[in-house]
Amino acid sequence: MLFLKVGRERSTLIFSACVSGFFALTGVIWGLWTDSLAILFDGAYSSVSLVLSMLSVKALCWAESPASNRFNFGRILAEPLVIAIKGFIILLVCLVSLVSALNALMTGGREIMTDMAIGFAFFSVIGCVYTWRYLKRCNLIHQSALVDAEAKQWCMDSLLSAAVLLGFMIVWGLSQTVYAHWAVYVDPLLVVLASVYIMAVPVRMMLQGMREIMMISPKPDVRKSVYRTLSVIGIQPSQCKMAKVGSYLLLEVTIGIERVQQMEGLQQRIDLQLEGFPLEVKTQVLFYPK
Repeated sequence: MLFLKVGRERSTLIFSACVSGFFALTGVIWGLWTDSLAILFDGAYSSVSLVLSMLSVKALCWAESPASNRFNFGRILAEPLVIAIKGFIILLVCLVSLVSALNALMTGGREIMTDMAIGFAFFSVIGCVYTWRYLKRCNLIHQSALVDAEAKQWCMDSLLSAAVLLGFMIVWGLSQTVYAHWAVYVDPLLVVLASVYIMAVPVRMMLQGMREIMMISPKPDVRKSVYRTLSVIGIQPSQCKMAKVGSYLLLEVTIGIERVQQMEGLQQRIDLQLEGFPLEVKTQVLFYPK
């Protein structure tokens, strides 16, 4: 069952990478053709998304690989590490684009081929929104941190594409009025606004990745769900320690016993109680004499 889940996650991530590659290529070509900084930014973002999607596929393989002589506890930290790296790289792309757009604003703006730019932006919005919704729907099944990070990337790309489309329509509208000379500033202004707006998401991704790498206790709703589930077999919250790492929940349960016979079957009972949990639970039970 685990291998089937991993296979589906990998297929979803590969699909995301393929779509990113298509938009990266068309975005860069169309951006150069129309001389649009906003479309170039969209293409550059998609290029980065392609690299990050492939990195996510590799991280999934690392996280699922068994323990070895070199990695005695496996490599499950690969997932949050990749999420933190993705957040950092996306933030870097936003900062570089912001500086470029501000420079364009201060040097007289940019003239673009409005009709062709609107055509690309409309096509981009449809493609990005479809991919984003598809990944969101898939993650309802997978409950994967990597697929969730991919969905967030496509959400940002959808917002960016929608902003670009709106901006190009404003450029076209301005060009039909006495304010046509202001139209050259809209394209770089779009990149400034989109970059500033998008920055919050990669920052959150970085913080999420760092929280999981440091194995900070998961959110209260996750903890309460575990406590409620284990209370059925008499395990108290004070006996549990846990951390969320990627698609996994690491759980340590400490139990005092008076006789060796009390140990029998307890690990299986705990695993059975947590069988339907959304995350893959890795449980370790520690016994000590009362």
